Amino acid sequence: MTIAQSFILILAVFLPHYCVTCFTTHPSSVIGPTSILLSRRSSNPLTTIAMSDTQETPQRSPLEANTVWKHVNHVLEEVNPSLTEKLGISLRPITDWKESFKGDNQSLDAPLYFGIELVNTGNEKKKDQISFLSFYIGYSTWEGLCVFVDELGQMDNNSQNDYDAINKDQLFLPNLGQDCGPTRFQTSDLETTSSSSNLVQSNPVGPPSILEELHIFHMDQEAMKVYVNHDSSEPSLSSTVPSLDRSSVEVQSKTILESSSFASHNKFSMRLANANNLQDAQAMHRLVEGLAIYVKEPLEDIHCDASDYLVDGSGSHPLYYTFLLETEENDTKPGSEPAKLACGNAIVYFGHSHKGGRYLYLEDLYVDQAYQHQGAGSLALKALTTLALKMNCQSFQWLALDWNQPALDLYQNKMGAKIQEGKKVTRYTDRKLKEFADGFSKTLAEM
Repeated sequence: MTIAQSFILILAVFLPHYCVTCFTTHPSSVIGPTSILLSRRSSNPLTTIAMSDTQETPQRSPLEANTVWKHVNHVLEEVNPSLTEKLGISLRPITDWKESFKGDNQSLDAPLYFGIELVNTGNEKKKDQISFLSFYIGYSTWEGLCVFVDELGQMDNNSQNDYDAINKDQLFLPNLGQDCGPTRFQTSDLETTSSSSNLVQSNPVGPPSILEELHIFHMDQEAMKVYVNHDSSEPSLSSTVPSLDRSSVEVQSKTILESSSFASHNKFSMRLANANNLQDAQAMHRLVEGLAIYVKEPLEDIHCDASDYLVDGSGSHPLYYTFLLETEENDTKPGSEPAKLACGNAIVYFGHSHKGGRYLYLEDLYVDQAYQHQGAGSLALKALTTLALKMNCQSFQWLALDWNQPALDLYQNKMGAKIQEGKKVTRYTDRKLKEFADGFSKTLAEM
């Protein structure tokens, strides 16, 4: 079993109801970055349950970092005795990034970003760091909470000899060969390439499905500045790093949306949805279903409803933010205040990459078909790009369907966004993930 499998399976042990989605290199490529997503399919073990005296059913609470660490530590307590006894290695949480990455000036303000390191415990005089896994919590409007595996890599070149020696057991550590870089897991064993590692041959659940119809879009800071005509006389974006707590995002969003550039639109307005407002959550759910209908996907594939959105969008560090696009309803009674209709939404969250830093991820952008091609989508994209810059994000990222040509033209020709060539989205379902977990438990038992 390889390191890639080992770390994924460790997550799978306590996420048995999740699916895995991977951003992998194209099958024609041998080397390229990989990310892995585990997202909720049914019950969610990472959310705490609160019960009051007057409640008949359990009520989920917003996710907090200590809840994630609780589950991670529980899994490590289960697997480390066997790893240490049989292989002389162990897994431990990364609680101090500067200490774990000597000489790497890590300054993280990413409340839901986590790391696990693999260390060689066989030599008491020298406990080398062999590899590490970093992951963060994201969100899917269809499936709920997600665990994005950001990076899987080797920490210390000096540990290569011990790494190679342990690798001979062929249980948890891969033969890096030419497929993996020295400091980052460059090729995924989840790739369906003949030249990549032999996961497909050794993995009983087989290769993932490849979502060929999705493009991965990316804008760096320079492209974002050009798109929104960023004033170069403003203070350097790198001079300050705003906090990711909700109050900071609210302040920046309000400042942007109340500026003349966005408040003066002749047809649409945009606002950040209220965290605990049921009507806003219901409008979000209606628009998420509208998107599913538009892309011809069955509504039963949406596993979240308004009550889920209320919980996951609350707290000081919510899993996502919803921006509602509104227009005045046509049937407003004379003399009354114009009623607002939510005709579109944009759902985002802040992610983090160990190498690339903070970024803004656009999960959903949808406008009701009656209001499409009238400027609402462009209004949202410019506002979100401005927010990404204000929050000092290094990039702005999203996925797009290859058949939606008007959207592709907007992204590439007007926004200056780039398709991440050579990267495709692949997915493992919850059934296959459970088989991964079962296989991992069996391997531990047989060690």
